[in-house]
Order: sequence, then C-alpha cells, then structure tokens
Amino acid sequence: MLDNPNLFWLGSVLWLGGSSLVLSLLGSKYKEKTRVNASQIADSAMQIEQLQEQCQRLRTELQEQSNQHKADFQDTIFEQLQPLLTNFPTARQMVKARPDLLAKNLVSLFTPLENLLDSWEYESIGLPWEPVPYDPQLHQPDSDDIVEGELVYIRFVGYRDGERILCPAKVSRTLPGGMNYEGGVKV
Repeated sequence: MLDNPNLFWLGSVLWLGGSSLVLSLLGSKYKEKTRVNASQIADSAMQIEQLQEQCQRLRTELQEQSNQHKADFQDTIFEQLQPLLTNFPTARQMVKARPDLLAKNLVSLFTPLENLLDSWEYESIGLPWEPVPYDPQLHQPDSDDIVEGELVYIRFVGYRDGERILCPAKVSRTLPGGMNYEGGVKV
C-alpha cells in the first residue's frame, strides 16, 4: 500500500484538507469568539456609559433637592422670624431716641423666637437666675472650682433636644450685682 504513489498523494491531500478544515473551523470559532467578546465589550461599554449618565442625572437631582430643601428651610425660618426681623431695627432706633423706654415693651418682639423653639420642640435648661444644683452635664460654670451638687444660679439658659444638649446653661455662684432670687423674682 505504501508502494502506491497515488495513495501517498491521496493521503497527503486528505491530511492537508482535514488539517485545513480543522484550522478553518478553529479559525471561525476564534472569530466567532472574538466577535462575541467584541460584542460583549461593546455592550459593557454601553452599560457603563448608561450608568455614568444615570449617576450624573442622580447627582444633579440630589443637588437640586438639596437646594430646594435649603430654600424651603430658610423660607420657613424667615416666616417664623419675620415679625422680629422687621420690628427689631425700629425698636433699636426707638431705644436710641428714647433711652427711658421700658424694656418690657420690647419683650414681645421675641415671641417669634419662642415659637420657633417650641415648633422644634427644644427645651430650655433652667430659667434665668434660678437656683439649681450644679450638674456638669447640663451646666457650664463661670469658675473651675464649682463642684457637682453645689447650689448655683443660672445666668443664661441652655437648650436641649430630648437627651441631646445643644448648649449648656451658664451658671454662677452669684447673681449679677449681688441680687437674690426668690420664687422667680429678683429681690
């Protein structure tokens, strides 16, 4: 069989044809894989671009919402403080013009501030000039040697929001000018 040259050439042609067929099949699968990979890469790139656009859109929306919340907050606060803000400059001018004007006439100007604190549900820590036992959690002393439980006077009230202390009340051992406090009234 090996002596027949035609069989040799036939075998060689079959081997070359088979090899070519295998290589072409492998090549087409490689091209197909490459096309699939290129297609997948293009799809992934398109998805990334869409996600980036969505992210930018969400950032823009978030910024717009933040700006709107800030504007709404400022409008609400201004609305509550408007009587004070519009009357205070006139009251200041009246005090300059009439130094004998009683301060009790000006106290009503601060009602919007009280209403604001009430709407936020903030509580005052103590009353002005009220005697209280010193509590380092609630009070800021004017002297470093005040000890816990010692009787002090509230000079300036503090504020709290539930358990959170917003600002402690400022306290002292004495009242201004040596005044005394009895039942909420200075004597």
